[in-house]
Amino acid sequence: MLDRYEDPVETPHDGYERIGIRSHAKGVFHSYVEPGKELDTAKMHRVASDKFILNITFAWEHAVAITEEEDAGTLVSHRFPQFSFHKELKSHFFKFLMLDRKFREYLELCSPGGAGRNRVLNINDMLKYKINVPSVEEQTKIGEYFDNLDNLITLHQSKHIPST
Repeated sequence: MLDRYEDPVETPHDGYERIGIRSHAKGVFHSYVEPGKELDTAKMHRVASDKFILNITFAWEHAVAITEEEDAGTLVSHRFPQFSFHKELKSHFFKFLMLDRKFREYLELCSPGGAGRNRVLNINDMLKYKINVPSVEEQTKIGEYFDNLDNLITLHQSKHIPST
């Protein structure tokens, strides 16, 4: 249901925008790499929108996300592989599957080794994860339902936060 996506580019030496991935599936963040502080690698990878991306070093901490339009064009190292979705799998639906506790636990199992940077995700093992996928129409409805639920929760939380 996922295919590896790569767009390698030469590492720029005049500064560039990169993304990082927050643990616990909390999305991505952007930062600027100043000239002279770039990674010591010949190749980087350009990020595209609507891709499943993860940090192989911290996948065991659930460092996963789905890229957005504003992430497109930023750069990442080889430690941030991206995956395209097959036409039978909608990213909007997969977003909620990747938040599932079972998927998080599976990422931990596929990341052997000690603690911290010694626990690197085995991508081939990760790609063996089995999921039940309803029709594209049902995936769309499920994704919309959970989006509406998230929006409703956010709305209610904002009503309960006292203003200062």
